[in-house]
Amino acid sequence: MSYSTLGIALGLAGLGSVWAGAGELFGVSPAIAEVLFAASAAWWIAVLMARLPVTRQRLRDLRADVRHPTTGPFPAYVPVVGLLLTSHYATYLAPEPVQVLTLLWVAVLGAMSAQMLSFWLSGALQLSQIHPGYALPVIAGPYIAAIALNIAGYPALAIGTIGVGTFCWATIGTLIIVRLVASAPLPSPMLPTLAVLVTPPITAGLAWFAVRDGEIDVVQLLLSGITFLMVLTQVFMIPRYASASFSLAFWAFTFPAAALAGYLLRWAAVVPGTTTTLVAGIAVALATLAVLTVAIMSVDSARRARRRR
Repeated sequence: MSYSTLGIALGLAGLGSVWAGAGELFGVSPAIAEVLFAASAAWWIAVLMARLPVTRQRLRDLRADVRHPTTGPFPAYVPVVGLLLTSHYATYLAPEPVQVLTLLWVAVLGAMSAQMLSFWLSGALQLSQIHPGYALPVIAGPYIAAIALNIAGYPALAIGTIGVGTFCWATIGTLIIVRLVASAPLPSPMLPTLAVLVTPPITAGLAWFAVRDGEIDVVQLLLSGITFLMVLTQVFMIPRYASASFSLAFWAFTFPAAALAGYLLRWAAVVPGTTTTLVAGIAVALATLAVLTVAIMSVDSARRARRRR
């Protein structure tokens, strides 16, 4: 199992968070969320076990993965998923282990992001090699870390981490957009990663809700406006996605869809009403459909691959 398959664990954890929020808003049984988080944890652990024990060769492979223009962001999915799992299971653990695990994953994510940034600054990466997949661990990752730090009881660190995410969004996010506009089109297998572009404003909005205790202020309104634009852009890109051949890269759709549903659930909780509740409910249904569809297509694709052998 490669680090690139961690998109599966990320999508399942994201949908688990959605159903946990739906449980609070709609009174849905928490069993659905627990099953999704358990499946995410199982896949995450399986990938980690496949990469262990840590040997010199494995460390060299990891270094090569981080420096590779395509696989560069995927190892950083390890701490991102770790943060989501830790935040969810925080209610079942004592505060001390939650704090230790959260700080551990934040430190790992920070080290990996800094290593990637230092590699970029060396000039070894060409603009045409950058892809939207970097937006998830390097930009959305710090915002997810901020939410986890707030849950663990570190509000000051959470705000500082939001600053890191915002810096990466302004710099690396700009590079990604410039690459997409001014360079060659993405290779067909990488096309689904365009969906990741919606995650920075959504995760920023969720992080801001967390540190501001659900308050709606100017910053939150600005983030919701950016989110609307990015989601609408994705709607117009559906024909391009439909023309692409299926691969595991389609799991890139799952976490953005889940994050959007989670963001709308948060809005529905803060601004209760028929409209916000209906929109949030539709988003939950669509996110669930997206994950189920990609999961079914993944199983079907794996069966076909076995038959060819």
